[in-house]
Amino acid sequence: MSSGSPESDRPVLAGPPSGMGAADQELLRIATDVLDRRYRTGVHEVAAALRLSDGSVVTGLHVEASAGRASVCAESAALSAAVVAGSPVVSVVGVLRRPGGTMHLIEPCGVCAELLGDHAPDAQVWVAVGNGFGPVGVAELLPFRRRRSARAAAGAVTAPAGTPPGSATPEV
Repeated sequence: MSSGSPESDRPVLAGPPSGMGAADQELLRIATDVLDRRYRTGVHEVAAALRLSDGSVVTGLHVEASAGRASVCAESAALSAAVVAGSPVVSVVGVLRRPGGTMHLIEPCGVCAELLGDHAPDAQVWVAVGNGFGPVGVAELLPFRRRRSARAAAGAVTAPAGTPPGSATPEV
């Protein structure tokens, strides 16, 4: 890790951050591998890897669209895969590659932070903190986050396909 690069004020990621355990280093390696395979300037610049409570890992890739609203963030894509897998998310690592080639840990955008708050509220997310990096809880991403009262009262539950009404299971 070093201080910011000419193309970003984010700290440059030069290997696993100090204090990052082996499991999260694996997430970092997997997200970086996704970018190594799929990076395209302005189209695929962010990859995310999420560790689930069963030990499995799901990934997502930023997919830019010509109509900006249609773009999909890497964290959202990975979170969708986690929901399909049916196991709670425990850790999130997102990696950004700038056009000049520098790598950075990147925190989820506001929309992705909202989604993580709904579907992975107990997960840890690795972010840039000052000139270094560290894990923070999803709740720390949006400290004044509000939930719609109906969603909060329902405990954000959904039922898997084919489940009889009234027997929903907690959402992951």
